Amino acid sequence: MATPADPPPGTPPPEPASPGSPAEPAELARLVETARFTPVRLRSGYDMGQVDDFLADLVQTLRSGGDPVAPVCAARFATVRLREGYETADVDALLDEVVVRSGGTPRLRRDADDPRPAGGPGHGAPAGTGSVVQEQKGLLARLFHR
Repeated sequence: MATPADPPPGTPPPEPASPGSPAEPAELARLVETARFTPVRLRSGYDMGQVDDFLADLVQTLRSGGDPVAPVCAARFATVRLREGYETADVDALLDEVVVRSGGTPRLRRDADDPRPAGGPGHGAPAGTGSVVQEQKGLLARLFHR
């Protein structure tokens, strides 16, 4: 005798989620909570406090059933130099995975210091996808952000 929770006889078993299908919010919340990023010091990285605060808010959004795509796509983080920060590629990869698994289109960079819109040409774009070569700045220009 079948219980109310059992599917009717002859019903195929549910298929596992494909990589392009939306993931469960609880699964995404676990992914965000357990994420670890490479710390960097001598090259630029995202401000650790800003990233940690954003991820805590993102977990709350996921647990409350909210849509993570808009806040993740709008996220921008200050970059730090000569102090510890998170590897930008690691953070961007996690947030892009959250967006993709939620059914959205990922952004390429979330650098608040870069005036170009995220995902635009030359904004963290892989080589061969319209990236723009940036002028090398001297030491004083880099120190004074000019």
